[in-house]
Amino acid sequence: MARYKHTEAENGQGFFMSVNLKEQLLPGTFEYMLNDLIGKRIDISMFDKNYRNDQTGAKAIPPAVLIKLIIYGYLKGMKSSRGLEELCRNNIIAKALAEDMEPHWTTIAYFISRNGEQFKETFVKVLAYCTELELIGGQEFAVDGLRLPSNASLDLTGRAEELEKKLGRVHTK
Repeated sequence: MARYKHTEAENGQGFFMSVNLKEQLLPGTFEYMLNDLIGKRIDISMFDKNYRNDQTGAKAIPPAVLIKLIIYGYLKGMKSSRGLEELCRNNIIAKALAEDMEPHWTTIAYFISRNGEQFKETFVKVLAYCTELELIGGQEFAVDGLRLPSNASLDLTGRAEELEKKLGRVHTK
């Protein structure tokens, strides 16, 4: 009977591997550009006014880390703060962008709700740079949670002739 070497996976053993997070962000990629833009080329000092922990309180997660994580998460289709927290724990690129910090989902949610307008402004600047560097092709990039009312009721469906009759009845009332 043949004998084979046992793999570490069979034994359930993990292994340690040295990872340089900066090397995970490859030149020419969106992630590399995002890491370079936030805080270096795009001014994010407007976020500082919401922090009041100079004298007391715990040290805060830098806004640059949160901005990079959120934008990268949006790129990956991750919209929830809990999902962004998980992404930061399990995705090596997100971990590199977050500089090995793992912000709690409440920190992410609070940052987004407190800095909505400043974040939009920063996001637009990132998109402008992406377009200039041809990293995005003009397709949809952002997804928001906006819910719009629908008027696809049974009264307003059907062929064009039927709709015109129904609309005529609505206007005569």
